[in-house]
Amino acid sequence: MILRRVPLWIVLAAGGVAFAAVLAYAVVSAVKAPTEILAVPLSWLPAEPVWSNFALPFTETPFARYFLNSVVVGVVVTLLNVVTCTLAGYSFSKFAYPGRDAAFVIVLATLMVPLEVIYVPLYALVYDLGWVNSFAALIIPAGTSAFGIFLMRQSIDAVPDELIEAARLDGAGVVRTLLQIVAPLLRGPMAALALFIFLMNWDSHLWPLLVGSDDEHRTLPVGLAAMQANNQGANGLPMMMAAAVLALLPTVLLFLSLQKRFVEGVTMSAGIR
Repeated sequence: MILRRVPLWIVLAAGGVAFAAVLAYAVVSAVKAPTEILAVPLSWLPAEPVWSNFALPFTETPFARYFLNSVVVGVVVTLLNVVTCTLAGYSFSKFAYPGRDAAFVIVLATLMVPLEVIYVPLYALVYDLGWVNSFAALIIPAGTSAFGIFLMRQSIDAVPDELIEAARLDGAGVVRTLLQIVAPLLRGPMAALALFIFLMNWDSHLWPLLVGSDDEHRTLPVGLAAMQANNQGANGLPMMMAAAVLALLPTVLLFLSLQKRFVEGVTMSAGIR
């Protein structure tokens, strides 16, 4: 049994080393002088680390504004998704009403529709509402997700109905049952959903580019693209590498902090006991 898994482990290890090498090269290049980054042959370690490169994005560009915008949008969108997807998943899982299964199928069907297909009508709606170049356009359309509803519904299915019935017999209402009985059992799935949504929004580029084209509303992916366009050439490479590393840090720290909950949430939603 173990021998059968050896090829899989080799492939996973090779992929891990490849990704780690790219990340390590970006970190090392962030503290190199411009002449060293393009030097031939390639040198992994800098002759003398230039730590001041990490200050360049903040002094030469509105990087701090881009970073703050991404944090605000990512946190608010994540909280909205956790709330709305939990409520919808609870409804689809524990309540019986006409059209429930049909509505859930429609929600799942939206997963097969590429986001690019709905961007044109969605942008027209946002434009008519006067939300272009506003945080409302960045946050509200992403306030819920079909994937999140599916994840939470599958997770809530694992909560015994007898536990909910016992809470109702003790006089707990729907909201109290959800907050005090069901929600504490869903910390793993909620953490997994929060991680998925935050990473998705942190890396999102096309929609923020359409609705947030000014510096006041640019998120990090859009801001980094603008920085790259304005800082081409060898002299701009250390700053761009430093900016990329700084942009990567929140996602790495978030994943490390929620790793245990993430695994628990995925296994619970998959029905693994």
